[in-house]
Amino acid sequence: MPGNSNEKGNMKFGVNRSGASQFVLAFVCAALPLCAAAGLQLDYKLSAPQQPGTVWRSPKALTFAQSPAPPGVTAPMTLAALTDLALRNNPATREVWQAANAQAAALGMAEAEYYPMLDLNVALARSKSSSGSTTSTAAQTRLSPSVSLSYVLFDFGARAANKQSASYSLLAANLNQNRTLQAVVLRVEQTYYQLLAARQTVVAGEQTLKNVQISADVANARRKAGLATIGDVYQANTLLAQSRLALRRAQGEADKFKGALCNAVGLPVETPLPLAEAQLPAQEVRLTVEEYLSKAKQTRPDLGAAEAQARAALAGAQATAAQGRPTLSLAASGGRTFNNFDSEKFGNGSNNASIGLNFSVPLFDGFKTTHSVKLAEAQAAQLDATRERVAQQVELDVWNAYFDLDTAQAAIESAHAYLRSAKQAREVAHARYQAGVGNIPELMTAQANEANARMEVIQAEMGWYASLSQLNFAIGVFSSDLENK
Repeated sequence: MPGNSNEKGNMKFGVNRSGASQFVLAFVCAALPLCAAAGLQLDYKLSAPQQPGTVWRSPKALTFAQSPAPPGVTAPMTLAALTDLALRNNPATREVWQAANAQAAALGMAEAEYYPMLDLNVALARSKSSSGSTTSTAAQTRLSPSVSLSYVLFDFGARAANKQSASYSLLAANLNQNRTLQAVVLRVEQTYYQLLAARQTVVAGEQTLKNVQISADVANARRKAGLATIGDVYQANTLLAQSRLALRRAQGEADKFKGALCNAVGLPVETPLPLAEAQLPAQEVRLTVEEYLSKAKQTRPDLGAAEAQARAALAGAQATAAQGRPTLSLAASGGRTFNNFDSEKFGNGSNNASIGLNFSVPLFDGFKTTHSVKLAEAQAAQLDATRERVAQQVELDVWNAYFDLDTAQAAIESAHAYLRSAKQAREVAHARYQAGVGNIPELMTAQANEANARMEVIQAEMGWYASLSQLNFAIGVFSSDLENK
């Protein structure tokens, strides 16, 4: 009847429209990531340089991803504040953090093997058959939804070995992150002490320039009074020019270390970076080298990471060996087939279900598993040797850093004694020259010795703190941890 024909047409149109809408929606969802990635594609054609020795030039200016805006620095920064800022702002900390997150995801993938796999399948088919030029059957549309489940019951330890390997890999990633944080702290502390030394060198240079200027004024006055020769004035002016040049170089070094400190904390090098008055730790070593060596074996993150990587490789070798062993799994499925999906006989269909066990035994794969096991075992042995090498390097690092710090302590005492003597010698030489007893070479030598002594004191003191930071890094602790021990 006409009414029934319209009914069928409406039903058919409704099914097709719904399917088309779902298809369009699925296509749009799948295309969204591609559209997002299109912004990363080059919109111009590239070619190689025309001939050797020719500079390649881009048709358009290259654009780079914008880094996050750095935090502003207004208040004077202490070393602790700089360290905290570096740990939050230095890109190296985010890099290793994301590496640890990636290993955590890998562990989740290994743990997923313990869960059953559940899949939904939907098949839609339309068929029509004919036996001759005139005889044909009506077209049929079949809808066949089904659910399938698979679960590995026993695999001779393959899943456990994979999980163990992923767990040790995550442990290694976490420990490597800690080592990177310590490296960031070391760089901040070393650069901070270098900047302090450079600024103290500027102050010492200004004092030296002031003393040399006084001597030059005395030489000019004595020259006018006929008590000195023009040679004395020339020599005094030469030393004055050298002092100005040394001061300018010291100022340039201070500017360089200021930029290096900004870079260490993750700030643009041109960022103004005021420093608070330095609160430096006491200059003392509280433990023996044997105690520090024992402590480093417990606290060095890279030593623990090397151990974890060796164990991860061993577990990986076990997982590879398990791939050549039998597996027992459960498989189940159920579904229904709807015939004449687009007609009034929609309910006409049949059900199907199955459940069973699958026992798989690898027989021969061209010795692929055998060689894979050998490869995994060789890599595990290599990482075990790496662990021993790291352990030896840890001992050497602590040994060298400890005696560098011990030497720096002795250098401080010698440098202060040197400065006291040089200052007294300069004062005596200046008084002698002013009284007409001494000569200008004697005064210039005394002033140069005092300037060198000031530099020795600065380098010795800042070198001690730099050596302390290096010892902290060699042991595998932060400065605050070592100071509290």
